[in-house]
Amino acid sequence: MTSRRRLFAGIDKLDEAEADAAAARARLADTLDEIQTRLAPSQLFGDAIDGIRTRSADLAETAGEIVRDRPATVAAGAAGVALLFARKPIARLAARLFSRR
Repeated sequence: MTSRRRLFAGIDKLDEAEADAAAARARLADTLDEIQTRLAPSQLFGDAIDGIRTRSADLAETAGEIVRDRPATVAAGAAGVALLFARKPIARLAARLFSRR
């Protein structure tokens, strides 16, 4: 093998390595663009809103099923919550009624 042949024997491998490196850089740039798009505030906000919509629809469906399955239990629970919120006015009314004796 002549010295010239030995000198240029690795050029094909070098060209191949440079092409591989360029392809890897292109893949990395694409990945970074995708990550940047996914982490954009508008994208994150949209994903959060979609999740909230899905969960609230599921919650409403579940609540509807519970009301259909156990209407008396739901009514009793709602009455309990109403009494909890109205406890101060009810206490004032009871105090006025019993203080007039």
